[in-house]
Amino acid sequence: MTSQEKILTAAQELFGEFGFAETTFKRIADKAGVAPGLITHHFGTKEKLFAAASLTVLTSLRDRAMAAAEAESSGLEAVVAYVRTYLKESERPGAHFPILVQCSPYGDVKSGLDKADIVRTFEELIHELARCLIRGMKDGSVVECESATRTADVIFSTLVGTVRTKLLAPFCNEGFYQAVLNFIRRAVASDSISSRTGGVAAL
Repeated sequence: MTSQEKILTAAQELFGEFGFAETTFKRIADKAGVAPGLITHHFGTKEKLFAAASLTVLTSLRDRAMAAAEAESSGLEAVVAYVRTYLKESERPGAHFPILVQCSPYGDVKSGLDKADIVRTFEELIHELARCLIRGMKDGSVVECESATRTADVIFSTLVGTVRTKLLAPFCNEGFYQAVLNFIRRAVASDSISSRTGGVAAL
């Protein structure tokens, strides 16, 4: 692993655990086992490092969710695969998902932080979900909705709230992710699909 990769990995872990304000270059350098000057050399400012660390995790999430959706035979199953992948990524060891809680457009914007690339990648996630919904409306597996984009926004904001609840609330019920996945599937499945399957999807 290169020094740049070590810095990114340490930053992803520490920003996710301690947040932007409490994560220092010294803390990152100690975790990565590099000299603090290397962080400035590779990334410049803490804001730029935070953006790079967040974007790396977010891009991996986007690629995994899109690949899972593409592999499915219907629009409904593509939506379910997308949601399942998003939820599983939040718990996958080494995914460093908690940093996305810190950088989410739904969260507080850090002063001086250019979030354009992060926001654009979040938008790509939502657009991909909308494409899955459109695909499902065309093949009859998803209920007709007035706007696929607005529906995708609602589903995505539900996912953001779901993950925040699971990661930040120690009292979260066992099986919470499974219940959310089933709820979303039932909400978007066409009547014919829902009655045939009972609207249950395994996480």
